[in-house]
Amino acid sequence: MMDRASRDYPESDALRGVRGVENLVLFIDDDLRETGMALGHVEGYLTEILRMLESPRIKREDVHALASDVRVLDHVDMLVENLETLRRRLTKLATSLR
Repeated sequence: MMDRASRDYPESDALRGVRGVENLVLFIDDDLRETGMALGHVEGYLTEILRMLESPRIKREDVHALASDVRVLDHVDMLVENLETLRRRLTKLATSLR
């Protein structure tokens, strides 16, 4: 995900004419980055499960370890929280546009 705080980015013509949304766009970018990271963690967990299921030998301990790994739930919670914040900020941005 692009992080506007640390990289150059193409400025949208639609946003260029809107006053006072620069910080809001930075927050939206941060939400996108954090949401992408949470998605990446969930995807990593799913990839681990797939890798295990495709392995020639499946051990009970490996299945149990994946089943009892609660970190993925933390990442899902983070994902939901970030998406809620992102949607709220997008609503603010929408009200700023004409």
